[in-house]
Amino acid sequence: MNLRIFFTADLHGSELAMNKLVNAAKFYNVKNIVIGGDLTGKVLVPIVRNGDRYELELFGEHKRVKEKDLPDIEHEIRLSGEYYRVMDKREYEEAEASEKAIKRVFVEEMTSALKAFMDKAEERLKPLGAHIYLMAGNDDYEEVADYLAGMSSGAYSTMTDIDGRITEIGGYSFLGYGYSNKTPWDSPRERSEEALFKDLDRLAKGADPKRSVFVIHSPPYGTKIDRAPELTSDKRQKISAGYMATKAVGSTATREIIEKYAPIAGLHGHIHEAMGMDYVKAKNGSMVPVFNPGSEYSSGVLSGIIIDFEGGKVSRYNFTKG
Repeated sequence: MNLRIFFTADLHGSELAMNKLVNAAKFYNVKNIVIGGDLTGKVLVPIVRNGDRYELELFGEHKRVKEKDLPDIEHEIRLSGEYYRVMDKREYEEAEASEKAIKRVFVEEMTSALKAFMDKAEERLKPLGAHIYLMAGNDDYEEVADYLAGMSSGAYSTMTDIDGRITEIGGYSFLGYGYSNKTPWDSPRERSEEALFKDLDRLAKGADPKRSVFVIHSPPYGTKIDRAPELTSDKRQKISAGYMATKAVGSTATREIIEKYAPIAGLHGHIHEAMGMDYVKAKNGSMVPVFNPGSEYSSGVLSGIIIDFEGGKVSRYNFTKG
């Protein structure tokens, strides 16, 4: 069984990175694209009408612009992975006073951007016979996860949601799971290690390890691909001997499930700074390769890995940046 995939993760709404992803199938000559979670951005920028001007805070700077300048501002916001909503002062004040209203606007803009991405992907990938397999991550709202599941269930022929299920791709079984272990940021889709292991164990029992690839958003704990900046109690980067201190922040459940079931490979994301490849030794003695493409979404860079599977194992891999 020979299969080639392009794997990426943590695009976080960057319009530039997602546009590059739509073209990745043709550019890298791959038919199967796998996205390992965290599709949406983290920031909503209100653009408030005030007379004949529009006011906003952009990248820490207060701006007051004319209507003719709005398209450039909106384009700049979307390229960075942030969202915007143009509103009058009354709408802004009503939204600002309610967390529920803010979230509603946020989700509306997220799903609107995802629909635009899916529409473009359908147009570009269908003639190539290419397909995207995707899932929500820990930073994506549950409403976004539900949206992805609904939109990939029939509305798009080139899109399949793999979160919380086993998906067959080219003779291999891809186990998808987008939740993460607990983080300092209290993101929307976090669970305890015990809950993660229970979910993963239930899924893994339904797959043949000899032809399984585990796409789990959180990387295995204690590997080269789970090192992140260590934070102080007030969530600032810790400095040690003049250098940025790092620590393992991956999931013990991810590691334990790989050790128990010994899949062909583990594909992960979540830790943007930890691009690389490592091995986890399974209980049967096999060394399972685990990958993290890293992420530079805020710069519009598409980080990925081209991976070839042959005869039930990883035969080749190549990290890419575009």
